[in-house]
Amino acid sequence: MEYTNEYNIGFGALAKHFNFNVKQNEHYSFYTLPDTWKNGWINEVHPCDGLFVSSAWFTSPKVLDYTMHIEKPCLLILCIDTGEITLTQKGKPTCKLTPFTHLWINNTSPIRLHIPAGIHACFTSVLIFDSCIESFLSATGFSYPIRVMDAARWKPHHIDTPNVMLVMEQLRWGVRGNRLPPPAYICKAIELLCLFAHNLDTEKHKRNRRDYVTWNDETKLYRVKDRIDENPLTIPTKEELCHLAQMSESKLRISFKSLYGITLYAYIRQSVMKRAMQMLADDELNIKNIAHRCGYENSAKFSAAFKAIHGITPSDFRKGFGL
Repeated sequence: MEYTNEYNIGFGALAKHFNFNVKQNEHYSFYTLPDTWKNGWINEVHPCDGLFVSSAWFTSPKVLDYTMHIEKPCLLILCIDTGEITLTQKGKPTCKLTPFTHLWINNTSPIRLHIPAGIHACFTSVLIFDSCIESFLSATGFSYPIRVMDAARWKPHHIDTPNVMLVMEQLRWGVRGNRLPPPAYICKAIELLCLFAHNLDTEKHKRNRRDYVTWNDETKLYRVKDRIDENPLTIPTKEELCHLAQMSESKLRISFKSLYGITLYAYIRQSVMKRAMQMLADDELNIKNIAHRCGYENSAKFSAAFKAIHGITPSDFRKGFGL
């Protein structure tokens, strides 16, 4: 098996495979699609050995099918805005990525990336290798469970949280507008891993074992969470969610909180506000439009809910990125 070269050039390996055009300026690379493709690009920053932060926006006229053969342990963090993106790895079920944030662990087994033709894809990614993490821990003297071997303990609900979404948005706009100095990307990437570990640690202290969830019920709750994540702005009724979980409303509420450490309806609110944060990047939508899409009658109530989740108002969020 011949290894691809993500450790040295990140998404440059995919760009080379598909004959993307490339422009480079010190730590930054800008990949544009061939003339036969529709408009699109991938921006990427390589601030240090073992770390690549990227933002992509494109529509491919043909199926984009690429397999990464990475020889060194690493983590791939993907925050999906739009697009039907599928990841496949030996020994794991095929995963069609829903909107928001996902973590993929590379244990040197090939990872296949698949994007259908004609589908607009927009996402932000962080590719961080164990060597980069070790360098940070050695340099700072910290001992914290954020290495690749620690990532096996992190579950989707530790990864896809509002505090993580805020960092991913900061990275997205940093890469797109060359708004951050190179060392900031290192700090932000490590911050993501620390948040994953912290979210796990916080959950362990909150979990009440009286409400233990059986494996059978857990698989049913996965269906509920996946349905919410699929499109938080069109949430089924509580009757439909109960039918999906094959549970009564009271059991669904108790089981969901026991498994995820948050109430079902609080999770729905979080998901709506994470989607709202992504929509704030769209210049064609004003805050009133976004509030309406999120189910709020007026901007004031929407802004209050947004601040309660993200700690910042929608208008201040936009100002922070010059939007």
